[in-house]
Amino acid sequence: MATVSLRHINKKYDNGFEAIHDLNLEIPDGELVVLVGPSGCGKSTSLRMVAGLESISGGDLYIGDTRVNDLEPAERDIAMVFQNYALYPHMSVFDNMAYGLKNRGVPRDQIKQKVDRAAATLEISHLLPNKPKQLSGGQRQRVAMGRAIVRNPKVFLFDEPLSNLDAKLRVQMRIEIKRLQQEFGTTSIYVTHDQVEAMTLADRLVVMNNGRVEQMGPPLELYERPETQFVASFLGSPGMNFMSARVDANCLHLPGGHQLEMGQAIDLTKLQQQELVLGLRPEHLEACEMPDADFVLQVEMVEPLGADTLLYGRLPGNEDLMVAEQSGKIRYERGTKVPLRVDRSSIHLFDKDSQRRIV
Repeated sequence: MATVSLRHINKKYDNGFEAIHDLNLEIPDGELVVLVGPSGCGKSTSLRMVAGLESISGGDLYIGDTRVNDLEPAERDIAMVFQNYALYPHMSVFDNMAYGLKNRGVPRDQIKQKVDRAAATLEISHLLPNKPKQLSGGQRQRVAMGRAIVRNPKVFLFDEPLSNLDAKLRVQMRIEIKRLQQEFGTTSIYVTHDQVEAMTLADRLVVMNNGRVEQMGPPLELYERPETQFVASFLGSPGMNFMSARVDANCLHLPGGHQLEMGQAIDLTKLQQQELVLGLRPEHLEACEMPDADFVLQVEMVEPLGADTLLYGRLPGNEDLMVAEQSGKIRYERGTKVPLRVDRSSIHLFDKDSQRRIV
């Protein structure tokens, strides 16, 4: 096990495209860090540079006390789990898991011991004689993880390992990966575009956008206090509602003539007449009785999810689509008008130009 340090890392391709801009990240021994962001944000490129599959244009990469910029992948003592499993179709599960150990000249009895132990941990001992084509997607991913585990590397690297699985299997494997990482205590870097996966797995979350780190920290800290509008929009399912807002006295004036009095919740005295962006998470819009309402949502679509129900609609005079998350115990219909009250302790305000957090 080891720490991983990325110090002022840059990646620029021959055509001039700069994929990574000054990436700085310190990953302590035993931590699971998740890199998350939309396609093309640079998360997979960053992971591949740690693995040695992409060259580094600038900066220093350390695994433990060793600078590894110029080391081959096999010399870095890392193990990578890929999206497509990367199993040898002509080999049995046992031989797939043992392949790396055989190449390193590990004695046969030790190989069997390591493979048997990993297979038992992953509950695939009964599959050891099988070929990959005889396995389900979830079983193949377990084999790929077992192949990484038997090597006992300093660092695990996961490149969107669950994206080829169905929804139920993704949840099961997510739990399995977290359990295994905690059991083995191996430093891990995990890449995904799925923000739910990122939130549930990460000890620390790194949100990337256009080759830069937007924000990093514990998942709930980023969810509850996003530093930029991008982070606020990316984390959360469904996403945050945004509306333009203008400050007058201690009130937010919104499109369509709507107003949101702040009372004692937030002091807006230093923001007079500023143009801002108001952010409201769907779960912070609560159905209420009309006298207590801040808004009245004209419901255009209802999405029942069981325990919760999502209401999609618009405010009178406002063209922005809004989503409110309500209890699934209450039945709503398209076309109804639902009074909503805003949880003022949970609102977010961003500067309209820089898109950075103000309140």
